[in-house]
Amino acid sequence: MKKFLLLSTIFILLSACSVSKKPEFKYVDKIQVKKVSMRNITLTTDAVFNNPNNLKGKLSIEDLHIFVDNIDVGTISSQEFDVPAKSEFTIPLEGTFSLSKIYEKNKNGILGSILNVIQTDSLKIQYKGAIRYHLGTFSYPYQINKEQKVSLK
Repeated sequence: MKKFLLLSTIFILLSACSVSKKPEFKYVDKIQVKKVSMRNITLTTDAVFNNPNNLKGKLSIEDLHIFVDNIDVGTISSQEFDVPAKSEFTIPLEGTFSLSKIYEKNKNGILGSILNVIQTDSLKIQYKGAIRYHLGTFSYPYQINKEQKVSLK
């Protein structure tokens, strides 16, 4: 009986400290234009996660690219984010890209792109890449692929 009680106690303690599931990536919230200048555009968005575990961890940006009208205009680089235990949380993502990159990659269709932006006052923005969760030696990538028309007003 004592052995059973001891084994039960050890099992309960070990299972209370273990990771029941990996944190869940829920969605990328609205992509918004933070700043527009003659040379650059700065975009912001939030990636929303839920961590059902008692254990914390870290999230790092891993090769997350910004595409404008299917043209890769840059990457988002950021510091690691702490993952809180047992909560839903957001990590802010911000990226700035140069308008000249769109011109360099699309010299032949630049007039059409400019006319399209003038007529609609919007751009098709896509965030594509990965955010990686780290906990000790365990890591897991979350694939991000969010596309949205963004107003420049």
